[in-house]
Amino acid sequence: MKLPVSSTPVQILRMVFWSTLLLGAAMFTGCGERIEPVPSGETPEVKHAFPQPVVERDWAQIKKSGVLRIITFYNSRTYFIHKGGQAGFDYELLERFARENQLTVEVVIAQPGDDLVSLLNSGQGDVVGAGQPAPLGADQFVTLTRPTGFSRKVVVLPENAPPTNDLSDLEGLSLTIPWGCSFLPTLQDIRQQSEVAFRINQGPSQVEAEELMTLVAQGRLQSVVVDNLTAQAGLAWISGLKMGPSLGDERATVWMVRNNSQELADKLEPFLKKHLRVNENGRWRRSQTYGIIFDRYFANETTIQKFQEAVHRPDKSGRISGYDSMVRRQAEALGLDWRMVSALIYQESRFYPRARSHADARGLMQVLPAFAGPQADSLYHPAPNLRAGLRLMATTYNSFAYLDSLDRWRFTLATYHAGTGHVTDARRMAMDYGRNPNSWENGLLMTLPRLTQHRHYRDTRHGFYGGTETVDYVEEIINRHRTYSRFVPRDPAAVAADSVSLDLLEGWDADLSGLPDLIIEPPTPE
Repeated sequence: MKLPVSSTPVQILRMVFWSTLLLGAAMFTGCGERIEPVPSGETPEVKHAFPQPVVERDWAQIKKSGVLRIITFYNSRTYFIHKGGQAGFDYELLERFARENQLTVEVVIAQPGDDLVSLLNSGQGDVVGAGQPAPLGADQFVTLTRPTGFSRKVVVLPENAPPTNDLSDLEGLSLTIPWGCSFLPTLQDIRQQSEVAFRINQGPSQVEAEELMTLVAQGRLQSVVVDNLTAQAGLAWISGLKMGPSLGDERATVWMVRNNSQELADKLEPFLKKHLRVNENGRWRRSQTYGIIFDRYFANETTIQKFQEAVHRPDKSGRISGYDSMVRRQAEALGLDWRMVSALIYQESRFYPRARSHADARGLMQVLPAFAGPQADSLYHPAPNLRAGLRLMATTYNSFAYLDSLDRWRFTLATYHAGTGHVTDARRMAMDYGRNPNSWENGLLMTLPRLTQHRHYRDTRHGFYGGTETVDYVEEIINRHRTYSRFVPRDPAAVAADSVSLDLLEGWDADLSGLPDLIIEPPTPE
């Protein structure tokens, strides 16, 4: 297979994957893996590596850490990166819950087919928000929340397939179901009870439903079984598909928490009840907030299509923003991970070079003219703004060289946000309380928020400061960097262009939501 010279590692891996998949296409269309049916009325034995919790982490520990860890899948339904920010229906809903409780969100990405119960019980996350009904028998091992939504399975077919309106029309058809899908036993049961001879194939591991739908549109699969919301959204951006018959009853999608996290479950209950209720007629009523989020991902064709534009998706393009080459070149020259810098830029300006705060911080990295040196008069231009911001960041980063890599970045980001004085106050306070001034989790995580309390800040050198905002700032950037790193390589050799990609910049429309302190309109030219 010949690869373009400019291919990134992400593109190369995708090319290899699809080539391998096409070599095995016969497996999907007629020679699929044989799946033995589960006898009607019987429940197959469910085994989990961690059937019971092995960690103690409930609401008190979550609040102390300031972080809610969610386990989810990376797809256009639950969680994905768009325009450098984090998006997805379940992510947005859980992020709103976290924000209402003064928490930040850390995302743990599971692979299709992963044992979500074991990931949860082993302590890798606090809540599973994967946009799915509970796996078969999961209520024996975890606590299920009230519904987060409702969906039913449907068959998705090529647009030119013969009319397929009910189960009998599936005779002789090959139905592909995503790897590890909990609907498999039900689908087997439907086949047995209906006596319709359709074939069941499992897609390969680590392949999401969206990619299987794309194969159907290309004629490489006869059909795929997905939930109706995924199908509905998919039809908005994948041409050549149509919706076939429904399979089984409508089921509630839920979140899951560990059985020993009852306080967390109790907190989620009123939150979900406020946003989604089922009345006595079985119809569900949603709050305005829920409706806006739901429509954004499942009903509004315009936003659904925009979410799929490769220019804004690192998993599709291997890029974070239109400024990747410029950020990478300048940051790496100073020994800084350019993806961490990009995560900070998103937090500061959403990659909008004309952003200005009420404190007069300017440009991509929100640099104050007083600290910009020779670049003070050109901070609305990306290159000089980056030079000024990165010079300040590198100086701070190098001053923390004695810390481990993660704390080094946390202290650097905290200083960039709060300033050296307030961080120094928090470190001195840590020593006063017998904490480690060189540790984030055992030091600054506790003391920075205390700078808002008079009895704590009255003896500090720099006084009152909203340290909780700095803690949130740091954790959000660190988590965003983790996801960036999953799809975008740090290695400079992997980036083909050595300058800003004009194609990307032309399509880069900044999303400034969530930045109330920024003045959106471009400033008056000086």
